[in-house]
Amino acid sequence: MLTVSEAVTHSALARTESRGAHSRIDHPNLDLVLGKKHNIIVRESGGMGRRELPIEPMPEELTQILVEDKA
Repeated sequence: MLTVSEAVTHSALARTESRGAHSRIDHPNLDLVLGKKHNIIVRESGGMGRRELPIEPMPEELTQILVEDKA
């Protein structure tokens, strides 16, 4: 549990915005750039590291379902 807690904290400190359940007093607004990236925490020699990967676009068939659902 300590390993998971450390990974979550590492990611949360790097995410300088408030989004969903992640809320920061020092960064109350959304960041549109961060909203398009995943934080990936990896084990590295000597500790944990963080990598950012872009969020892939939603497949067209899922986008269409959302559009139909709103209609």
